[in-house]
Amino acid sequence: MSGSKTYMANEQNSSQGLVVLEEFREETKKPMECTTELLMKLLQDNKDTEYGKKYGFADIHTIEDYQKKVPVITYDDIAEYLERMMDGEKNILTAYDYNHFNETSGTVGVPKVVPMTEEQSQVFARYNNLLMYGIIREDLDPDWKEGRGFCTSSGNCRTLPSGLTVGEASAKMADYIKGGKEALDQMIRVMYTSPLEGLNPEHGVDTKYIHTRFALMDKNVRGMITGFYSVIVLFLRYIEDNFELLIHDIETGTISDEIDMSDECRKSLLSKIEPMPERAAELREAFKNGVDSPWVRKVWPYFSYLTGAGGDGFEIYDRQIKEHFTGDGIKNVYSGVTASEGLWSVPSGINDFDSILAPSAAFVEFLPVEAGDDFSKCVTLDKLEEGKVYELIITNLSGFWRYRMSDAVKVTGFYNKTPKVQFMYRVNRTINLAEEKTTEKALQICVEKTAKEMGIDLADFSVYPNTDVTPNRYDFLIEPMREVTEFDMDALRESIFKNLCEANPVYRDCYDDHWLDKPEVYFLQPETSILYRDMMVYRGSSMNQLKPVRVIMNEKQRKFFFGLLQEM
Repeated sequence: MSGSKTYMANEQNSSQGLVVLEEFREETKKPMECTTELLMKLLQDNKDTEYGKKYGFADIHTIEDYQKKVPVITYDDIAEYLERMMDGEKNILTAYDYNHFNETSGTVGVPKVVPMTEEQSQVFARYNNLLMYGIIREDLDPDWKEGRGFCTSSGNCRTLPSGLTVGEASAKMADYIKGGKEALDQMIRVMYTSPLEGLNPEHGVDTKYIHTRFALMDKNVRGMITGFYSVIVLFLRYIEDNFELLIHDIETGTISDEIDMSDECRKSLLSKIEPMPERAAELREAFKNGVDSPWVRKVWPYFSYLTGAGGDGFEIYDRQIKEHFTGDGIKNVYSGVTASEGLWSVPSGINDFDSILAPSAAFVEFLPVEAGDDFSKCVTLDKLEEGKVYELIITNLSGFWRYRMSDAVKVTGFYNKTPKVQFMYRVNRTINLAEEKTTEKALQICVEKTAKEMGIDLADFSVYPNTDVTPNRYDFLIEPMREVTEFDMDALRESIFKNLCEANPVYRDCYDDHWLDKPEVYFLQPETSILYRDMMVYRGSSMNQLKPVRVIMNEKQRKFFFGLLQEM
């Protein structure tokens, strides 16, 4: 790939990004004006939809009217509408045009679909793409523009009888590019190392091989772009486990027979590679002492940034990345609170866990978590209090009206007049066996403190709310970086119990009242979490949408994780 083309593409995108960044900063000075204007426009534009007529959008002129007339909903409340939209009916939930539905990962239950309107896609492009470039342009040394990014995105879609498509939005990119897939392949490889076979893979292909193989071929990689920081760990550990195979293939210009892909895909990829003995020699030198110390900059000397959902809720992976893979000096651009349903906040800047609410990206209401289902307690962003935790109720540009996201954020401060937030936990993943309401954040604090006390090199963890025993209890499944042959399990149980009670004192009260028992603790086999993600991707989930399984929510998850316990 031409270095000058890469520089020019990064220069153009980052220049546009600076404009978007400055426009956003102006919006933060008048957030209520911006978000109110957005809501009124959405109501006016959609007043003649079936949903708009049902709830009288034409007669709503204030936020207060909107909250009185339009109910808070969950996905089940609009599932029937969405099914009709997938069958080709129009003007149901939204008047805006769409020909694609984003599909959520389906980590728990059946995957959900979200119409991708042109208006919503522009929000994602503006805030997830250009604004991110603006932050990088403003805070990184200029030489980042000289190299490409290691992108981990993969996605595909299926066509419905109506002609509409369902799946990852990235799978639709070729439809909007003159020249189709071949032109798209050339375009993305100017900025990213991966070819189209990795971005829009065929079913069952080993995308980790494609992404890492092409990234390792390029010594000039400057950063890594992903959905979640847990995915960064997944890919870097894949390199560690397979570097000999990868280096051999790079040296010889071949693709190992061990890699699953069709003959057509293999042929297409082989047309884009050639033997690279010099690069293979550099990689062998980088890995001559194995992978016991940070190695990323040995492989990519100019590597300088990471982008994706990280920070507070992903501290396990932040720590692993820094201690085991990159060392110090790498800049982090933690993405804001975003999902298939929309985007609610954007990064505050480099190495900042906080994100800033985006008042023009969606209309968002905030329900104090202690209010439960009392939606009369919903407030707008001008009423948020620093230090409090709120559940998000969103109105997006795709036809979701006062939709309950079940995501909780904590207000951490303000940027101009706009609140800054951190994602805390998913409300529907709170464990509540005896009214103790233990959040994912509390579980994370408990496990990380225990791992530090007990000297466990922690890779990941999950918790199962065990109702098959009396009293009920939590079963902690700890995944270490390496196999554990022997351990003082009694001391580990006591440490988990102590730290759980500190993270959520109500658990101790429930234990004292004999409602809950002390937790049980098990060790998972190393790389269990990676195996789970691989399984889910094979079944059709997007790797970049898969969140870590902190709370085991169904029988399939329970059987999988308990089937991979270490024998002690």
